[in-house]
Amino acid sequence: MTTGSSRYQFRNHIYHLHPLQEILDPITTDELARLEITAGQTALEVGAGAGSIARHLCDLVGPTGKVMAVDLDTRLLDPTDVLDVYQRDLRAEPLSVAPGSIDVAAARCVLAHLPNRHALLNQMITALRPGGWLVLGEIVYAPVVAHAPRSADSDLIIHVVHAILDVLSAHGVDLHWGDKTAGVLLGNGFERTRTRWVAQTWTGGSAGCRLFADNAHQLHHKLLREGLSHQDLDRFAELMTDPAVLVRGYQFASTTARKPH
Repeated sequence: MTTGSSRYQFRNHIYHLHPLQEILDPITTDELARLEITAGQTALEVGAGAGSIARHLCDLVGPTGKVMAVDLDTRLLDPTDVLDVYQRDLRAEPLSVAPGSIDVAAARCVLAHLPNRHALLNQMITALRPGGWLVLGEIVYAPVVAHAPRSADSDLIIHVVHAILDVLSAHGVDLHWGDKTAGVLLGNGFERTRTRWVAQTWTGGSAGCRLFADNAHQLHHKLLREGLSHQDLDRFAELMTDPAVLVRGYQFASTTARKPH
């Protein structure tokens, strides 16, 4: 990976990706169910991570279909007769997918992190067949609400989560990209464009709070530069395991749209 604002801020490891999958997979699989994907179709996932959605797409297209999974780090992706895996640095390398060859293309928590997000989206659009579907999702900025037995702990949770979002934004992540996606697709002539925003409360010890804790751990040194102390971050990690804590989780914007015939 490169350094600077274009660097992806989180590690691609199952320990780090599993909580994200646990939170977001039900949303994405629900979106895919609405599209009536049929056996024999071809699907593409950009930024496949640990592969949970790629494997779900394999189930949807069946043994006569094909799924292409693309990521910078493909160590967690296992090719099969249906699943083809491609290692790409999408900041500098093209998708290399034949135009008009894809029935459904998905990307989740990817485009907002990349400086060439518009160009990559255009590649996905070009890869779609007429009538093909895009399924796109991003974490977007939203105010944080927290409840803990001590008001000081509630304030600390809010401070740390906002600081995480500020660090991501400062390092090139567009935390409003998910809000803008529908407009970009409408500008490209897409039909049946729909965005839904999902945010839920997370209890200490849940997958969501494990995600918060891991994000803070991975961004530890950057958060220190935001004025937080080691003691603050240690206390935040403790609070994320406390079942008496309730926090409004990351807001996720999920957009589906169909390429016109």
